[in-house]
Amino acid sequence: MRKEEILDRYRREGTDEGREQVNRRGDDAGFYALLGLALPLMLYQVFRALPFGDLSAVLFAFGAAGMFSRYHSTKDRRCLGFGIFNALACLLSLGWYLWLTL
Repeated sequence: MRKEEILDRYRREGTDEGREQVNRRGDDAGFYALLGLALPLMLYQVFRALPFGDLSAVLFAFGAAGMFSRYHSTKDRRCLGFGIFNALACLLSLGWYLWLTL
């Protein structure tokens, strides 16, 4: 393909690979920041004998949403399996946290 054909195709599809890569990098950085904050907070809660299911529920919810979104786009059954696993882990973590705090 020539350069103009490729550019024309991207214009018609409305996609911009550069923008998508920037968005992916931003999403990855946000995910690592979320983990970087949640894990020390969970360790603090464990060492102080505080309930810690709230933060793990948030992390598992993030994972479930991401996996279900990937499954919707790719129809990859592994993404569906990981999404279901994360959703169940989220519900269990949230239930554990509520059990300890109510």
